[in-house]
Amino acid sequence: MKALTFKMNIPAYLLTGALSGIRPQIVHSSWVPVQMREMEKPGLIGPEWVTVRPRLSGFCGSDLGTVLCHESLTLEPFPSYPFVLGHEVCGDIDDVGEAVEGFAPGDRVTVMPALSCRTRRIDPPCRMCAQGRYHLCENITEGSLAAGMYVGSCTDTPGFISELGVAHASMLYRVPENVSDENAVLTEPFSTALHMVVANPVEPGETVMVIGHGVMGLCTIAALKVLHPDVRILGVEVDPFHSDVARSMGVEEVLKPGGKQFYKRVAELTGAKLYSPTAAKPILIGGVDRVFDAVGSTSTVHAALRVIVSGGWYNLLGIGKIKKVDWTPVWFKELVVRGIFAYQDDTFEGKRMHDFELALKLFAEGKVDLSHLVTHRFTLDQWHEAIDTAMNKGREKAIKIVFTP
Repeated sequence: MKALTFKMNIPAYLLTGALSGIRPQIVHSSWVPVQMREMEKPGLIGPEWVTVRPRLSGFCGSDLGTVLCHESLTLEPFPSYPFVLGHEVCGDIDDVGEAVEGFAPGDRVTVMPALSCRTRRIDPPCRMCAQGRYHLCENITEGSLAAGMYVGSCTDTPGFISELGVAHASMLYRVPENVSDENAVLTEPFSTALHMVVANPVEPGETVMVIGHGVMGLCTIAALKVLHPDVRILGVEVDPFHSDVARSMGVEEVLKPGGKQFYKRVAELTGAKLYSPTAAKPILIGGVDRVFDAVGSTSTVHAALRVIVSGGWYNLLGIGKIKKVDWTPVWFKELVVRGIFAYQDDTFEGKRMHDFELALKLFAEGKVDLSHLVTHRFTLDQWHEAIDTAMNKGREKAIKIVFTP
């Protein structure tokens, strides 16, 4: 079968990462780590596993980072190689193991891709899995599977940018009949945004800022609007198309980052006081109550920390190549800095449920519709075009890129 596959080669990885920023066409060379390759169709890993035939599989920012070889080498010990990319999916179960209950071939599902103690046959589970925080499993290099944080980063569990992927029964969520394939494939990124918003003690009437209006930023806006409809949202984005989409989803005003004008406008919108150090960027006293940073670059971290109110929250959702950061505002304003990696069991309206369950519930009830975010579809044979589109989202007016059979 065809599968978009990553094979680690440190020299090729470093060279691709160094050149892809200045010569993007380098990612189409025959020697780079990511290629569409032919491989044997995966079988059932064990009696509790299934195979899933994708209808739609998402190509996300971390997949693009893998293609460009821009992912942090800090994470290099945790995947196993080679692996098949793809952890966002809406598909049909193809085959089931003998111990699988409640699912049958032909069922339409989405997959919560985190590899946990249960999928690794480790008992008792680690303290994170015991809390329902499967994405933070402390045994991601142990047990019956090779190392890997999630399906799509483990050599034993082929991902879904392929003709056939695999999943453990505990990862499966049945897609309700009235939920479209397009919404279902976005369950994974929307669940991450829901986890982040649920984890923040947002109060009525707060002013929050969402930086970056790609898929994750727009999912965050949707999560804020459905869980806290009275929240005031300011956006930060450079691209006009993505800015328009954010405004259509409820953002009051979209600011362009950079320069003193950015800080001045935030001060005007929030009633904050603006101070301009002689040899440093401006800083506000007052400002926005929370920032949700879906970019995670050096410049966005700097800007966010300087416009948050004293005692406010900074949420790092995206992660880029962050260089030197002036942490003075964190100390001076006693800010809460929180990283958001994925999704877990959370409490919503007094009920404990996984964020995937909450996302599908909101889709099924018609309270959230993200289908318009799926803007581009490609077959596996069109993977070069898909990557080019992902690298030029503003020019191509692209948001979520998906692969089809």
